Amino acid sequence: MRIGLIAALRTSEDGGLRAQLPLAGRSVLAWQVALLHSLGAERVLCLVEAAPARAEDAHWQDEIERAGTGIALLKGFSALPALVRAEDDLVILADGLVPDPEVVHKLLAGEPAGRRIVATFPDDHPLALAHPDDFERIDASRCWAGVLAMRGAPVQHLADMPPDGDAISLLLRLALQAGTPCLDAAALGLVPEGWLLADRTTALVAHEAGLLSRAAAKPDWRAPGHALALGLVRMLAPRGVARGGMVAGVAGLVLLFGASLLAALGPAPAALALAAAGAFAAQMALGFTGMARRLRREAGEPRASGLLAFAVDGLAGLTLWFALSPWPSWQPLAALGPVVIGLARLVARAPAGFLARIAPDRAGLFVLLGAAAMLERLPEAVSCAALGLLAALLLRGQR
Repeated sequence: MRIGLIAALRTSEDGGLRAQLPLAGRSVLAWQVALLHSLGAERVLCLVEAAPARAEDAHWQDEIERAGTGIALLKGFSALPALVRAEDDLVILADGLVPDPEVVHKLLAGEPAGRRIVATFPDDHPLALAHPDDFERIDASRCWAGVLAMRGAPVQHLADMPPDGDAISLLLRLALQAGTPCLDAAALGLVPEGWLLADRTTALVAHEAGLLSRAAAKPDWRAPGHALALGLVRMLAPRGVARGGMVAGVAGLVLLFGASLLAALGPAPAALALAAAGAFAAQMALGFTGMARRLRREAGEPRASGLLAFAVDGLAGLTLWFALSPWPSWQPLAALGPVVIGLARLVARAPAGFLARIAPDRAGLFVLLGAAAMLERLPEAVSCAALGLLAALLLRGQR
């Protein structure tokens, strides 16, 4: 079994624990646990000064457990020999270190269970010079790079060590004494910008800006509503990454439900304006979800995003139905409302093309239809939209 070991002991220049500092919507500790989970760790052990005494002190632990990997908090290292068996593999990250996942995976890649290595870099590396206490020297020319994978057998020797020792440093020495090979991380693409040590807020802010910039979706102004939603998502990050998707999604569904009721009982222009606001909120929710997925390097689209998009289109089609034929009257032309939304979904699945870019923009569509409703030309506008989308599908099939 592979076990991860991290620590929440050292403080930053601001006086708070490094592990609890926020980074792009998650704590530093949560980033470390997610990395260990991606490396195959079935359990994660975290060394702490004292176990949280109150529920509000353990909010970061709850966040980690929701990520799918349980974490056990240990006061001191006396319990480690009983928790790590000789046949286990132990992966260790330095306190407050958020390394580049690609480099770490390269370091540990190789054997089916992963290589056992001590990651190093030269003693004149910028990180070694800037943080000598964290990246400690292991010989005359090399320093530890903050990542270590070792056999579990040497952990048993911790029982003979003084209880006030630095467990991470002791394990590093035990791994070296056991003959664990060293591997130069700098040769695998390690750069100071991608190897974050959360010892100061300024370093976190700079690293966070880079993460968000790489994770932000590029707006396409051919779909102005969608582009504005993505721009607002980028402005509200990182605070909105954690819960912004859920809040915006609920707000969007509530607004669209209200729009469908208003369309059934009230004026169509007001209902379509409300629907545009709801669709815009839903597009923000999908933007937040996509950014969070790219930040965490998760593959595939979350099921919740697909359900949200389906619910938004269902309410959008209902709103257009009632906007064309308010309750309780019935007009066959009202069926064009759901038809337009369905055609837009089909066109959006195309790999490329102008209409494929703008078809997912429900907010922009409702703004245009709302303007047509104010000019009392809503049926004509819906008919033209349906014909245009149908033509796009037919031409795509011909090509």
